[in-house]
Amino acid sequence: MAVKEKTGGTDLAKNTSGLMATVEELLLLVEVVESGGYRAASERSGIPLASMSRRISALEERLGVCVIMRNTRRFEVTDMGRQLFEQGLKIRDAAHAAILVANDNAKEPAGDLRIACPMALSTILLCSVAVNYGLAHPRVRLFLSSTRGTTEALAQNFDIVIHPSSQTLPDSDVVAQQLVQAPYGLYAAPGLLQGREAINAPADLAGLDSIGWNSGESQTSWTLQDPQDHAEELRMPARFVTDNLLAVKEAALAGLGVTRLPVALAAPLVAEGRLRRLLPHWSLAPMTIYALYPSRRRLSLAGQAFLQLAKPALQALIDGSVEAQH
Repeated sequence: MAVKEKTGGTDLAKNTSGLMATVEELLLLVEVVESGGYRAASERSGIPLASMSRRISALEERLGVCVIMRNTRRFEVTDMGRQLFEQGLKIRDAAHAAILVANDNAKEPAGDLRIACPMALSTILLCSVAVNYGLAHPRVRLFLSSTRGTTEALAQNFDIVIHPSSQTLPDSDVVAQQLVQAPYGLYAAPGLLQGREAINAPADLAGLDSIGWNSGESQTSWTLQDPQDHAEELRMPARFVTDNLLAVKEAALAGLGVTRLPVALAAPLVAEGRLRRLLPHWSLAPMTIYALYPSRRRLSLAGQAFLQLAKPALQALIDGSVEAQH
């Protein structure tokens, strides 16, 4: 009888050990699929590339299935891999919910809070908000990362994704909470405007180049509204095009062309005389800044506290920059 009890205990230990290993490997599979490959997953998670590949191979061997097709030219997840990925997401969400229950039970923000934000927006606005939040909530460990990838993929990996958009967001399973609207203006280096001191209408910018944002077209196009709310389209040849807002700013400072910038980013440069605001009485469409998080995942107490702090703080920073240019 004693032998049977010992054997039963050993079998239970083996089953438990195998189950835990499978759970860990499913979570690794989620990381690899969301990252789009082993190398990106390794860089993001800090887990060595060889170790990650070995654990996924162990998962395939244990379950007797192929989850990822491996070759040197492409990364492809099999149908079975997709099904296991979905199960891994559920496991990760369940673990996340358990952590939230424990943290929220303390009635004060605690635990890890992962936030993704575009680098330029983080530099202009969010860094000071994040630092102040860290000071106010010492039990929270805050991770602030520059965004990479689509917003939906980011929302699966981060508690909150800060996302600016000039258009209405498409329907998805991601909750979008509007934080602030950031006004934009047209700017150029003073040296670029020599001989054009009187710039009162878009037509006065004729003959100048522009700095475009993430467009393959040879021209930029901006819609402006005059003080009477009449719209006029301004089209200018593009001399420099980039999807990096900080590179746009540097190109404008170098005199490569006229560009559109957030007022919050340009305000100190205008005050220093390094940039000039053009057509200040004409308005451009603002950029709406959203906080995104998955609808199926309850936002933690730490995340709720961050948004409660971030919304008025961001508005104050934007209002201050607008007042500085008037």
